[in-house]
Amino acid sequence: MEMTMKTAKLFFKTTCLFTAAILTGCTADVAQEEEKNKEPNPAATNITFTSENPSTRTSITHSIGDGATPFWSVGDRIWVKDVNGKWQKSSAGTFSSDMSNGVFTFSSGTFKDNCEVHYTGANGTEGDKVTIAKEQTQSTPNDFKHAGVSGDCGTGIAKGNGERFKFKLSHKSSYLCFLPQSSNEKLVKNGKLIKIEVTSKDDIAGTYGFSNGTLSNTPIRDGSKTITLTTGDGFSIENSTNINKNGSYIVIAPGNHTFTVRYWLHYKTYSEDIKGTVTKTFTLNCEAGKIYDIIAKLDPTDYTRKKYYMWDCASEQDYWKGYENEQPKTKNTYDSHYPMNTNDPRWYNKQAFPNKAYRSCGGCPNVNETWWYIQHGDPHWDSEELWVMYKNLYTGGMWFKKKAYIISPTFSSVSAPDGNNYTKQAISAYCDNTNAAIGRPDNIEKYFYLPALGGYDHGRFNNIGEVGNYWTCTPTPWNGSPGTATEGAYYLYFSLNNNGIKATAKLYGGANRYKGFTWWQAE
Repeated sequence: MEMTMKTAKLFFKTTCLFTAAILTGCTADVAQEEEKNKEPNPAATNITFTSENPSTRTSITHSIGDGATPFWSVGDRIWVKDVNGKWQKSSAGTFSSDMSNGVFTFSSGTFKDNCEVHYTGANGTEGDKVTIAKEQTQSTPNDFKHAGVSGDCGTGIAKGNGERFKFKLSHKSSYLCFLPQSSNEKLVKNGKLIKIEVTSKDDIAGTYGFSNGTLSNTPIRDGSKTITLTTGDGFSIENSTNINKNGSYIVIAPGNHTFTVRYWLHYKTYSEDIKGTVTKTFTLNCEAGKIYDIIAKLDPTDYTRKKYYMWDCASEQDYWKGYENEQPKTKNTYDSHYPMNTNDPRWYNKQAFPNKAYRSCGGCPNVNETWWYIQHGDPHWDSEELWVMYKNLYTGGMWFKKKAYIISPTFSSVSAPDGNNYTKQAISAYCDNTNAAIGRPDNIEKYFYLPALGGYDHGRFNNIGEVGNYWTCTPTPWNGSPGTATEGAYYLYFSLNNNGIKATAKLYGGANRYKGFTWWQAE
């Protein structure tokens, strides 16, 4: 995985001062800064809290590896704890012309020096609780105006007495800036980033306690392990990092998180319309008040190296060996240069049961192992993960649990789940799981993925993206007659059912050695 994470120190240090005067800037050009920091003059009858430069506010502009510049947003309010320990909510702030400073007023409450100030987000309804949104929206690249509504928060101590106070905020949420790129020509030319789905092993969104000036370690209600960022009409996919083209932001709860990030991509031309994901995983300690740049290369897995073979043909003699230029590489296309007889070195092995494959299919799982994967490997059909075959984009494939996690009952190579050893007993094996689940399984690290690569039948390329056909190393027997060669071998078959609600995984035999299927390895 190509991924870089850069941390920017932050960005959020907000100051609010109670004053009706013009704030003086910190640069040499005093007159210019005074005009920039001019604030509204609050009514004398109101208690006012005024922000002071530098501020941590709720709308953010960010440069890669270089922190961010914050601004207040229209409608922002603050909460201040009064002398009775009650949180009082301000009116909507009044801001300077450049939104760098704000004045917040209170018509009730009594406050003293060193009182607590909280910002609990644009939609905050309580002074001691913050909601980090599990659904966040960003319509323009490199635009973090949604920080306030997504769960940005901060705390500070106000200095002053009577009716005039000043404060600075220290922000307590964490922030991720996603910077995707791709070397896939199709995605760069006609692809869009439409959504980013971030999932952690622990909660990263929900309503958090904020009574002590930091977010509680876990949500107090409505916890979510997933945050989804929707990117409006979609951002472009570039072949290099370009924050102005697709910089994407989320607010997230601080913590040491193990992430699975699914980048949702939409590839569309006049003849193709494909939506799918590219998935990345990493662990990151997200500190409060810091932003992290996540640079990820969104290149779908390319399976072009996986050749198609007649069953256990000679090594390096794949179905289209010597005719690569004639090979059909899109669904339902045909060419006549496929192997047709025993004189062709690409022809299948006539090995008789119980002897196993030893050439191109020698490393494939046997019939018993395949049965275990089908029946107890918790197969999941995945219509979302993007992959590439012969430069074309596809989705569709199946996840199976790794054999180390098939433990109840325990995975075996010498016995199928029904107790028979179909590598030695000359009886037919058949397993049909028509209730395979739909979608990615949880705990994805316990599973392996097989794409639906289809196969060749008499020179025609069938069902890519729809069906998986994977050889085993076990030939089919004549029932009760070991040593008699058949024209068949066992293989793994899987597909999505017609209703789209369930999927199928099967163990097949039959007179099929002449077909062009691919190989796989047990994991």
